[in-house]
Amino acid sequence: MYLVLLVVLLNELSVHDCAAAGQTKENKTEPEIRVALTDSDFQFVYHDSVTISLNGEETVYEAEALRGRNEIISIPEQEGGILIPSIHRQCGTPSYGGRLEIRPCEEGLLAINILPLEKYLEAVVPSEMPSTYEKEALKAQAVCARTYAWKQMQGSRLHEYGADVDDSVSYQVYQNVAPQESTTKAVRETEGMILSQNGQPVEAYYFSTSAGVTSTDEIWEVSETASYLKSVPCEFDAEEPWSAWTVQIPWTALEEKAVSLLNLAGKLKAVSVQKKSQSGAVTELTVTTEGGTGTVDGEYSIREFLSPRGCKITEKDGSVTEGGKLLPSAYFEIQSQDADGITLKGGGYGHGVGMSQTAANEMAKEGYSYEEILEYFFREIEFVDIYGVK
Repeated sequence: MYLVLLVVLLNELSVHDCAAAGQTKENKTEPEIRVALTDSDFQFVYHDSVTISLNGEETVYEAEALRGRNEIISIPEQEGGILIPSIHRQCGTPSYGGRLEIRPCEEGLLAINILPLEKYLEAVVPSEMPSTYEKEALKAQAVCARTYAWKQMQGSRLHEYGADVDDSVSYQVYQNVAPQESTTKAVRETEGMILSQNGQPVEAYYFSTSAGVTSTDEIWEVSETASYLKSVPCEFDAEEPWSAWTVQIPWTALEEKAVSLLNLAGKLKAVSVQKKSQSGAVTELTVTTEGGTGTVDGEYSIREFLSPRGCKITEKDGSVTEGGKLLPSAYFEIQSQDADGITLKGGGYGHGVGMSQTAANEMAKEGYSYEEILEYFFREIEFVDIYGVK
């Protein structure tokens, strides 16, 4: 019964139709996007409790108390935004535009923020690109973010949650940094603009810094690569700190990964690169332990296996950064393997597919427009206004 009610409500509440062609921006019907809000660590979409603050008064909704109740708690749009103190972001307690739904499920509470697409983007762009970047770079980022969001809205990947996207890096980071004047201006000056090929929005991927070249989506072992994702030389960000780096990872850390990811026990003997993509990203590793040999395939899995968490990464400018869950990129060489561990020499930060954000900023400094930046990183694309205004 609950699932039937949920499906009905989803059908009633989803608003994904763009305005008819030829209408003006003044009377357009702007689509709404539905964002599932994750916890403070951006890890889980279900919450044990959700605290809402309206006009200085807090209300706490507990999953245990609401579990099994076939109702959705709706909180209307507030003039000063909806504060959620139970979620912490880089900006502190986030304030959400639009309205909020709290949905009780067996797993916990879902918090769904529903708001106009352009307002959503105003809180995405500063969370994904520094607001101090050049104007044309910010506009390129706004178009990429809008295109990505629009494509997700057509796909309904999170339909079971009553959402189009969540607010984490699994989709696009939203409201981690509050809207900034420069990024809001970039969104408004590109209002409605997306990248399209053959009448369909593209997957407008972007990442932080290149290793001197960008990747196609072959690094994700797709059955057919997207024609608009091209591998291009990228020297614009060659002087960025993350364009080159080194890190040493101890054997003990890799042995733990060999057990958890490959089910290979015993002392680690060797790690070797077996395959690289056309652009040079590592796409296959062989791992040998006393318990046997296994293979790690794909860009993300390789970066996860070689996690530098707890290790020091030295960047091109000599600065030292604490490593995280993933290796900075899959563009690397195994420099040495000794008693202390494995030393990697690599370049770039992120998956490497689509637009390099630091390169876009340097291109903007050199006078490139946002259209020229995007046409450099994406092949045979068109700029389309989803509101139908030429």
